[in-house]
Amino acid sequence: MKRATVADLAAEPFDILVVGGGIYGMMTAREAALRGLRVALVERADFGGATSHNSLKVMHGGVRYVQHFDLGRLRASARERAFWQAAAPQLVHPMESIIPLFGHGVRGPGAFAAAAALYTVASAGLRGPGYGGTGVVSARTARARLGDLAPAGLTGGGVWRDGQIKDVNRLHISVLRSAFEAGAMLSNHVEAVALIREGDAVTGARVRGVFTGDEGTVRAGVTVCCSGAATARLADGAIPGAARRFPGFARATNLVIDRPAEAAAKGIVSRGRSDAIVDRGGRMFFLTPWQGRTIIGTHESSVSDGTARDPVDIRHFLEEITEAAPALGLAERDIVWVHQGLIPADVDDGPNGVRRMTRGTLIDHAEADGVGGLISVVGVKYTTARLIAERVITRTGRQLDAPPADPEVSCRTSLPEVAPALVDTDSDRTLDARMRDAFENEMAVTLADAIIRRTGLAELGSLDVRASVLKDRVLRAAAKVQAWDDRRMAQERDTLDCALAEAAPVNGRHPGIVKK
Repeated sequence: MKRATVADLAAEPFDILVVGGGIYGMMTAREAALRGLRVALVERADFGGATSHNSLKVMHGGVRYVQHFDLGRLRASARERAFWQAAAPQLVHPMESIIPLFGHGVRGPGAFAAAAALYTVASAGLRGPGYGGTGVVSARTARARLGDLAPAGLTGGGVWRDGQIKDVNRLHISVLRSAFEAGAMLSNHVEAVALIREGDAVTGARVRGVFTGDEGTVRAGVTVCCSGAATARLADGAIPGAARRFPGFARATNLVIDRPAEAAAKGIVSRGRSDAIVDRGGRMFFLTPWQGRTIIGTHESSVSDGTARDPVDIRHFLEEITEAAPALGLAERDIVWVHQGLIPADVDDGPNGVRRMTRGTLIDHAEADGVGGLISVVGVKYTTARLIAERVITRTGRQLDAPPADPEVSCRTSLPEVAPALVDTDSDRTLDARMRDAFENEMAVTLADAIIRRTGLAELGSLDVRASVLKDRVLRAAAKVQAWDDRRMAQERDTLDCALAEAAPVNGRHPGIVKK
């Protein structure tokens, strides 16, 4: 894949400009390109580097929507989960989950069995292969499967299957390659400084290269903003007052811990208040097996300054997990990577001051504000990114002279296979090859791009902010590919160390964690 420059983007107009390269922006660019539209995608940092990277890595099939009584979302989730597995079977596969059940009321086996039956009927024909088996197991079986995490007094276990993303970063590269091969122009580390409004229409955006400083104007018939928490600011700059239409945001935290992976995801019930309509007794956290490690999530907290990272949340999360499952014996030294990102949420109305939103935001500003050429999207769920992209691009047909083609094409088009990110770290030749591929074929720009999102070294705990022989070897491999001099190498190493310090423990203690 060839990364577009600011000059490339400014050379000629596009049908669609997508601002924001998270999973929603990537899938929107792919949808537009597959349907024959000229599309450009710009991302101010690295593709998928914010909330899309920082997730529990689960493709939800809609089971949780039974307790919200939202059958429309349930069916959409089951169908889209099946899409991901069919499109990228090497990266998305079924994973069993089990939770403890209590008593004989709404938290008991009878209620869960009824919910499971409803889910099975509502998702019939949509789930895809490998996603059967939703139901109840006996208390004895539940205790055996939950092991040390089995709480006292359980009367059964609820089981189902969701999809798991083996490597979310490789999935992002696969989506980008699909868009690129269909004709999309892609550029990371290019910021949309402001939207351009001419009369009653948005006609594109002013963009700037984050590292080069190059500036240009990208013209487009429709601009689609998928920039997460920044979407409201961009829209408001072009349409004063538009920000009031957007949701608030909360900080979500998931922890990768150095514990052997189990066969299934296991639920533990905390004492924090649940935001479900059917309260199962507390907020449910999950320990999910992943790449030989375990991910625990998701903890949510309100934010006042819009920052995606706060080490204090890690301490609070650890305390809540320890209280709910003391048998884990979890400590800071067990954490190898911290995923934190901003998610749409209502604040002051749920556990920890947060109620996670179950519906995304899609605003066609031609209808909402009388200003054409702009559609804003704030997604709530990784799984349904393709579906929302389909709806967005279908809407653009009302504003473009040539409506986009077949809306079903993205469902039928598989994602291209990409090489695994994991490398033999004992081989300099293998490291050299991985760095060359990252920079020349996967649009890495910085060492942090290459290490954190083009390999699994950081996420799996192989690198940290301390002196590391492996880190030095990877830096030399990248420098060889990019022809960096000593000064640039020092800058890249410093930037990588800062990025790792935000997400990786140091000597068993995450920087900034405040002790009681």
